Amino acid sequence: MVITVVLANSNLHRTLVDQGSATDILFKASFDKLDLQEKKLRAYSKSLFGLRDTPIQPLGYISLHTTFGKGTRSRTLNIDYIVVNVSSAYNALIGRTTLNQLCAVVSTPHLCMKFPTLKGITTTKGDQKLAQRCYNESLNLKGNPRREEINTISST
Repeated sequence: MVITVVLANSNLHRTLVDQGSATDILFKASFDKLDLQEKKLRAYSKSLFGLRDTPIQPLGYISLHTTFGKGTRSRTLNIDYIVVNVSSAYNALIGRTTLNQLCAVVSTPHLCMKFPTLKGITTTKGDQKLAQRCYNESLNLKGNPRREEINTISST
């Protein structure tokens, strides 16, 4: 499921909700577009598996406030994103740890995610057309790892 979250005071489109991932990932291209500073990255000594055929050595990790939902029906969490320099059709990946912290229930057939807020349960809907486009782009990236990415990030 592909959603939009607010990260570093910007709308981060193309955020993949991945119930199969144990980590939260921010891709380097998105990190750069958000004007985040590399000196704020903290060391991360472990390798990541599953994004490519070979292990990936992260650039580090960074803690960022991330808002899910809108207005009074939103929740903001401080998430530790592992930053990787890997081509991706997505800007970020939200994994199980954050979904559990958010107390989220994800329904991929319904393309929605529900979670509690102070004002009640809120629903975040995924974008089916964008998810399909990201999926197709991710297939193209596997064949051509140097392909230029088109990721959208807008300021709030």
